[in-house]
Parts: sequence; structure tokens; C-alpha cells
Amino acid sequence: MVTTPNDSSSSGILPESLKDHKELLSKLDQYANTVLCNEEDALKRSQLLRLYADEVGFPLNERTAALLLSRAAGSIAGVAEPRKKGQKLDTSAVPWAWEGVIMSGTFNLLVAPPKVGKSALMVGMISAWHHGEETYLGQRLHGVCPKVYIIGTDQPESDWFTLFKREGLVTSDGELAGPVEMLWHTGAPLHLTDEGISHLGEIARENPGSLFLLDSYHACCAVLGLEEAASSFDGPARKLAEALAPHKATLAMIHHTNKSVSGGNATQASRGSNALPAAASLTILMNWFKQPAEGQTQNDHRVVVKTQGRAKGTTLLIELQDDGWIHHGDGESVLAAEAMQEAADELQGRQADIFDYMCERWATGEFPCTTNELQDVGKCNATKVLRALRALEKKGLIYQHGQMEAFVAGGRPQFLWAPHEASQENGGLRGIRGNTSRASHEIEGFTPFTPITPNTLSTSGEGVLPPMPGTPVELHRNGDWNNGWVVSDASDLHAVRVAKLGSPNVTVGSLRWDLDVRPCQSSPFGAPPLGDVGKAPEAPAPVNPDPFDF
Repeated sequence: MVTTPNDSSSSGILPESLKDHKELLSKLDQYANTVLCNEEDALKRSQLLRLYADEVGFPLNERTAALLLSRAAGSIAGVAEPRKKGQKLDTSAVPWAWEGVIMSGTFNLLVAPPKVGKSALMVGMISAWHHGEETYLGQRLHGVCPKVYIIGTDQPESDWFTLFKREGLVTSDGELAGPVEMLWHTGAPLHLTDEGISHLGEIARENPGSLFLLDSYHACCAVLGLEEAASSFDGPARKLAEALAPHKATLAMIHHTNKSVSGGNATQASRGSNALPAAASLTILMNWFKQPAEGQTQNDHRVVVKTQGRAKGTTLLIELQDDGWIHHGDGESVLAAEAMQEAADELQGRQADIFDYMCERWATGEFPCTTNELQDVGKCNATKVLRALRALEKKGLIYQHGQMEAFVAGGRPQFLWAPHEASQENGGLRGIRGNTSRASHEIEGFTPFTPITPNTLSTSGEGVLPPMPGTPVELHRNGDWNNGWVVSDASDLHAVRVAKLGSPNVTVGSLRWDLDVRPCQSSPFGAPPLGDVGKAPEAPAPVNPDPFDF
């Protein structure tokens, strides 16, 4: 009999048939609990529940049986105890297995295109860890290598053997050795069915702190018939992570990229739904440093590894050779340097002339260039030079290095420009700075054009007085310091004028003290007459400004 709103249900009285059905469902839930408590094999759990359902006249398919068992597992586990107000939170540092790349005790997702070397990278890391190496590819390895379980369903056993042999993880007889306890492969696969996940969970329970390498997610989920674009695509990964988490296991799961994606974002590069990267604590993207054109062979075999997630990201530039991976340094700095070199190689005309001159000038003595100076180089007016400089600045090749105050009444301050370089230290572009006296001023918070008081002139930090006329000095020219000059005028420490010793009419002006000119490090004079010992040389007579002043 069909119950309608006007029947017994409207008066709060349950029909007998509904009571019977609810009791039947309750029995199935109870039996699911009993099966979970008394049977460890996941496959047998499902079979026992379905057999019981057949006996009571309520047949179940595999999916429904899995849902009932999952609900029973949740009921047995109960609700975890939360952190409550007033309780101290865990503030311990991020536990790394491989610094900056693989986090310990959580879910790591490695996203990479086919044949880029993702399996080789992980096996190489495991080998270095096992053999007691402190670092791998420039990144620190933490603690002792745990037991390793490889769910390598995507590759045949022979391919895994090749990787293991190269990394010293097999015996001379070809037997598994080192930390690798179990290996599943294409010929003996493990899939992320409920049974497979439960089995891995049991292994983790019996071996806390183990490392599970899964290669690949697609291969391990193939039998489930999941659509990669569906929001439920991450379901098996989340279940596996939940099964391993209570036992402090580390999960490194390999997934393939979209063929159309060549950028550096692991979430966008991941094939299928973004739900999978979202489920991971850390995502790692491996990709070719330089993608070949369509139909072309991959000639540049360098690989970029970039991480993103809960912890600070890392970028590595590596390359797989016959005997394993090698490290080319910080990936960001190499990327920046090569991008800058490509931009420089493409320069033409006025921009090329100006940039080349600036680089040569900087290499000579780390001298920035003025806008007026570059007008002669570019053979154009100030407006066109400034336009060229802004274009070079936009390309990341140069930067504005401050400005120089006008030394002539009525003049305008001039912008100063210097070339960029790629910094290997911080992975970005910075102004070129060496170990010169000028660099020491920069490090101390000064620029070469900061007004300098007498107690800030010395690079050693000791106070000195402004140089007197006639003081022997050296000029920085062509990369070297050359003596044979004396101070002519040092009233402005940013525009010191010197005269050539013995030729007072030969002068050089607009020199910066302790940068372009410094006290003489060795005497330019012969032995003075006895009566002249201790007497400063006579100052040369003032002369007309140097026509090459700038």
C-alpha cells in the first residue's frame, strides 16, 4: 500500500513496511560494524556484508557496500577531539623529509609531464637519504630514511629495476635492498580501491613513519572509472591520505600534467580537476626548463622543480644524466639570468649601444652612467635617451641608481643608471655590487651620492679629514688604481678635481672621493730633499675644466 500525505504518516504513525525497512537498514549497519571489527581483509569485508545482505533479502552492489563500511568506520573512529579555546596550538616548524621539496608525515603531490624523470627524482632522493647523504640536489635531508613502500603501478618491473640499480637499491642478484620494503608494478598492480587503500593503511599502522611513493595516480585509479574533470576525482587520494595520516606516514603521489600547460603553477598544470592539488599539503611541479617547439626534439634536458603549498616555496634547476641527477643551482636566478640574456641579445640600435656602454662602464669600476653622458653614446637628445633608458628598464636590464645633484648653479640633477645582473644568492635581479669601496658604503646604508661627513669617508669606518690640495691620490681607470695624481680641489667630495703630477695643466674633475679617487697607497714621489720631509707638495695652479668632464 502506498502511503499518501492523508494517510497514517500525517498523524505521526509509521507504516509497518517503513518500520521493517528501517530495522533492516539498522541490521546492515550493525553487521558492517561487526565485519570491520572482526575482519582485516578489505575485500572479504565487502564480500561478507554483501552475502549477509543477500540472506536478509536486501542485495547490495559493491558501491553501496563500500558506503556502508565507510559509514561504519566513521562511527567506530568517532569524532576527533578538537583544540579548544585556551589550549596551546602546535607551533612546531614544518617537518621536512627533503627540505623545501617533500614534507614529512603528510600528502605531497608531484605533478610532471611524461618522461621528465619524476620517478627517477624520487628514487634518487630515497637512495641519497638511505646512504646517509646530508643533502640531495642542494636541499637538506632530515633524519633517517624510513621504510619505503612503492605503489608503482604505472611502470613495469624492469623499469623500476633500472632505477634501483643505478641508485644502489638492489643487490648483485637483483633483489630489493635498502629501505624499499615492497614494490607494486604494472605486472602486479595495486589500485586505490577501498580494499587497496585499506591494505596500505594497515601497512602504515604496522610501520609508522613510513614513506609511500605512488606512481601514478591515474594508473592507480584506472579501474575506478573516475572522470578526471569531475570534482570527485580527488576522492581516492583523500581517502588514502586519511588512512595514512594517523600513522605519521609520508605520501608522495605522482600525477601527470596537462599537455597544454607549460607554466610554473602546479595547481593549474595538474591534469583534470583542481581538486587533487587542493587535497595535498604541498604540490611540486617538474617541467622542462625550455619547452621545445611543436614537433621538435627536446634538446635542453634541464628540469625546473618548483614547490607551492603550506610551506615556503623552493625552485631548483636540475638535469638527469647517466649516473643520476645533477644540480645547476637556484632555478629562479638561472631563469632570471637567461631571460635577461635573451632580452639583451635581442637589443638593436640605440638601446643596444647604450646598454653595451653601460655594461662596459660598470665593468671598469662599477660606475653608473648619467643621462647626459648617454646622449653622446646614443647620438641623440635627452628625450630620446630617456625613452631608450625606460625601455631598457622595462625589459629588466637596467635600473635607476639614484641621482647626482647638479654641481653647476642652475643645473638640474641627473639620473644615474646601472645594469642589472642575476643574483645567485637571492634568486632574483639586483643591482650589481662588488667588494669595492663603493659597495661598502651601500652596505652601510649610504649611496655613493649620500652627503658624506668627515667621519664617514674611510671605508674602514675610521674618521678622516677631507684631503688637502696637493695630497697624492690614485685614480680608478680601466679596472685598476693608478697613482701619479694629486688633489687640486676637494671642496666638494662629490666633485673632486685632481691634477697629473708634474703636469698641473692636465686635470680630471667630477670624481667621487673614495670611489673614483682615493689616497695614494704607494708614494708617487722620489725621495724628497731632507729639508722637505713632511712638507706637502705645492698645489698645482687652477686650470680650465676638463672638456671630458661629465
